[in-house]
Amino acid sequence: MIRLILVRHGTTAWVEKHILHGITDIKLNEQGLRQAHEAAIALKEEIAQSLYTSPLHRCRQTAEIIGGKIGLEPVEMAGLKELDFGWLEGRSFRDQSSQNINILLKLFDNFTHRVIRTLSGESTRSFQSRIMADWNRILDENPSGTVIIVGHSAVFNNILIHYFGKNFPKGHTYYSMAPGSISEINLEGQWKAELVKLNNTTHQTKELIHGD
Repeated sequence: MIRLILVRHGTTAWVEKHILHGITDIKLNEQGLRQAHEAAIALKEEIAQSLYTSPLHRCRQTAEIIGGKIGLEPVEMAGLKELDFGWLEGRSFRDQSSQNINILLKLFDNFTHRVIRTLSGESTRSFQSRIMADWNRILDENPSGTVIIVGHSAVFNNILIHYFGKNFPKGHTYYSMAPGSISEINLEGQWKAELVKLNNTTHQTKELIHGD
């Protein structure tokens, strides 16, 4: 069995302002650095043999802080980068995490975003393909034991959908993961997967959780 611990990077100024920054390389802000330290403290007792990260700064910074606590050097995986939003990078977006959002607004947002991403950034199919290529490489390199992966919300959502379908938590339209949160999958073989933990923020102080 392999334990896969998924850590979303700490927050940034753009996350807090609901600005799309896919592959735009924004660093952690002060609160994001504190969230990374909180996650590192929560994971310091883990005996992990590998630590992987997206190469973007917000993930790399988070992974380096975690690596300092558990004695591992982060390995960058280019396929784990966030989605390239193309012309949408740097623009604000409407939060769709709630199922209460107007269905017409949701359909309009999804359609326009998909068209713009495909024309100027990255298609959904290309995004999913590169994620799974590096994900399968991680599994090949670690047939058992504990692995920590620092990444992005959309990347982790694609991985969770791959194993668990769109069985989102009640009231959500995707697998919501707060900055600095910790999730965990147990995997036996190719498909026997168990979602042990999702969006755990109990290691964060109230001050850190507020405003994520």
